Amino acid sequence: MAIIKDDAVILRRLDYSESSQVLAVFTRTHGKVRLIAKGIKRSTKTKFATGIDLLDIGHLTFSARNVRQEALATLTEWVQSQTGAALRDALDRLLAAQYAAFAAAELTEDWDPHPVLYDGICETLRALTAGSGPVSTLLVFQRCLLQEIGSFPILDACVGCQRPIPAQGDLYFSSLDGGLLCRDCESARSEKLAIDRATLACMSEEGAAAESTTSAFHVFDYHISHLMGKPNPLLRMLMSAC
Repeated sequence: MAIIKDDAVILRRLDYSESSQVLAVFTRTHGKVRLIAKGIKRSTKTKFATGIDLLDIGHLTFSARNVRQEALATLTEWVQSQTGAALRDALDRLLAAQYAAFAAAELTEDWDPHPVLYDGICETLRALTAGSGPVSTLLVFQRCLLQEIGSFPILDACVGCQRPIPAQGDLYFSSLDGGLLCRDCESARSEKLAIDRATLACMSEEGAAAESTTSAFHVFDYHISHLMGKPNPLLRMLMSAC
């Protein structure tokens, strides 16, 4: 049985019994791992235990019979370095953090390491805890997530005809095709969004205008939802809170 130590952030948690939890954690060197934390909520005479909270960051040790096996690994030690509880002071930032955790959990495979994405998730949580704007912070996270899973859209040419994007004229975005469509190619596609050039610049990080941050976020969210096969359930509440 392998004993593994790694840094991790808690993406999902489920109370398994009165004293145990099932967790989905994203680790720096092993990717997403599902494990059971036996007795993690059991209190003692000197310590009141509440378990491990969603969005916590820390260092863990766990045992696994066979890496990449579907069976749950077993948590043996957890040392918290940052608590997600600090985000509860602001509903919009808490919902933004949960949005990021949900997307990361849905779009990554078990035992598939993405150290850059791990750092991106942790930086997202730290920025939100420090008071950064939820939408602008999530836009940076969306770029990181899509780049790391190999699904960042093509934004410098039409995915239909492969020609450079014209300086003028309507532009469209297709998640199914994986990028931009020019006016000549969009008519053959039923799945598409019309976007303007300010939004495109914000998505590409080239001359991004602050007023286009929200529209760029929504286009990336549209793409991520298509990749997940369902919308992010935190989106509507997040937009209401912002």
